[in-house]
Amino acid sequence: MPRLLPALAAAALALVASLAPLPARAAGGVTMPVPTITIYPGETIKETVLAEREFPRSAGRMPVVHDMRALVGKVARRTLLPGQLVPQNAVEDAKLVLRGETTQIVFEADGLVISTLVTPLESGGAGEQVRARNLDSGLVIVGTVHEDGTLRVGAAR
Repeated sequence: MPRLLPALAAAALALVASLAPLPARAAGGVTMPVPTITIYPGETIKETVLAEREFPRSAGRMPVVHDMRALVGKVARRTLLPGQLVPQNAVEDAKLVLRGETTQIVFEADGLVISTLVTPLESGGAGEQVRARNLDSGLVIVGTVHEDGTLRVGAAR
């Protein structure tokens, strides 16, 4: 029985050593942004609800957002959970023009500026083309969403 004790002690020591936390992988990991709280669909992502977290190097090849600056100002398309990587298709640019919400459409050419109100038939972000119905004539017009939330048509720059 005395010979059995050193063997058990060695096995127990090996088991404890295998359960010890691994040292941090400073050179082997990648740092990526994760939410610190649950972000629901339609919510705009702010820098205050994001944190950097280290993941294994293999996570860098996944189709997720790798840079915190790429997330700030985006809108969640689905629920984002705290501590989890953010898939690229789970966020989108904020929609500046919303379907059904009256907005202004502007035509500019050679110093002439004409504007009127329209009802967008689809939502869109900056630079996207959106169909909208003119409230006065009922005609459908296609305009480009401008950064200020208006639609631009014609020779506008």
